[in-house]
Amino acid sequence: MINNSKITIALMAGGESSRFQSVPGSEVSNKNAFQLPNGDSMVEMCIRMYRDAGIKNFVALVYHKAETIVNLLGDGSKLGVNITYSYDPEKPVGKGGAILNAIKNDSIPLDHTVIVHNPDDVILNNEKFVEHILDKHQEGVNKGALATVVTVNETPYAYTGMKIENDFVKNIEMYPMIKVPTHIGVTILEPKVFEYFEKLFDLTKKSDFEQILFPILSEEHKLYSASIPYKNWLAVNDLKAYKKLLKELKIS
Repeated sequence: MINNSKITIALMAGGESSRFQSVPGSEVSNKNAFQLPNGDSMVEMCIRMYRDAGIKNFVALVYHKAETIVNLLGDGSKLGVNITYSYDPEKPVGKGGAILNAIKNDSIPLDHTVIVHNPDDVILNNEKFVEHILDKHQEGVNKGALATVVTVNETPYAYTGMKIENDFVKNIEMYPMIKVPTHIGVTILEPKVFEYFEKLFDLTKKSDFEQILFPILSEEHKLYSASIPYKNWLAVNDLKAYKKLLKELKIS
């Protein structure tokens, strides 16, 4: 089992999140710092989940409205954790560049396992989430993997699904579940992966590590997976998902 003192949680909190701006009042802050009706925020919820699992080291990767994240979290002491900040350079560099930047400025210790988590990928009703994904990651490392993607085994199709025979519609289902494993916004990285970031990414352009890094690790048989039920994950990226989050949290 990985020593918790050797784990850093990298909070992806730099994006502009244009779709979330459909939520009234959200334009004043970074989405992850946006205050819910109960006074909480998605980034604080995320931090508490890892803290309660015994992890205390965090780095927030920030850019858009960074001050709202910093003003909310400070050094993390009010949450009982340690939080540092890695600011994107002059322009957004995407998730790949943000991690590379944090490696270069020593915000991510080179000997730490890193869990990259988008706080707006909210984990619901799963108290064993952190323990589960770390156990699966260690299982993968023992088999030679260098990274673990957290997935759900199925996701809803965004449209009306149909069964068609001889051009006649025989069955209709609204938003059917498609059984294709889907990566959610959580990835675990071993220190050896940092070498890939140095080679594959730079700070002059915007790039996402999923698109560039994952295919390479997959081809090298070094990318593992940890699955959770779809019901335990909610990507809060627009007004509809925001309302669903409030319903799940029983916030009126």
